[in-house]
Amino acid sequence: MRGKTFYRCTVCNDIHYGNIAPKICPTCSSKDAYVHIAEREAGVTLKFLKIEEGKNFNENEVLKTFEDFTKSKDFTLNTDKERIELIVQGVLEHEEQYGLKYCPCRMTSGNFDEDLSLICPCNFKIQNNWKEIGECWCSLFIKRKE
Repeated sequence: MRGKTFYRCTVCNDIHYGNIAPKICPTCSSKDAYVHIAEREAGVTLKFLKIEEGKNFNENEVLKTFEDFTKSKDFTLNTDKERIELIVQGVLEHEEQYGLKYCPCRMTSGNFDEDLSLICPCNFKIQNNWKEIGECWCSLFIKRKE
């Protein structure tokens, strides 16, 4: 258990502060859609902080967040470690450049509210890539083998 921390729904960007993430999002009713985020990201998402304010995650924290996010889900991290490292670097580069951990394989529009849907991990299960081949856009998350 982490103690009280911030969580973000990957579907609607609802922010929750507590010891554990809700199983069901009270805003959009999505199940198991919350991911741990830094206080800074919560503040930026809620527009309490400017994009350039606060401390960013490091590579190990992002990787741990992704690993935790896949627990008890029907998807897992790609087994290609080099690909994972490249994606994590891309996420961190986007955070440095744009202020949030946008997916490295998606282009931001410059419209803050629209771009919130591109924060990694995003709502990748609605994408055709997931439905057709069982991977998110960048292949970070893949369907778990049964």
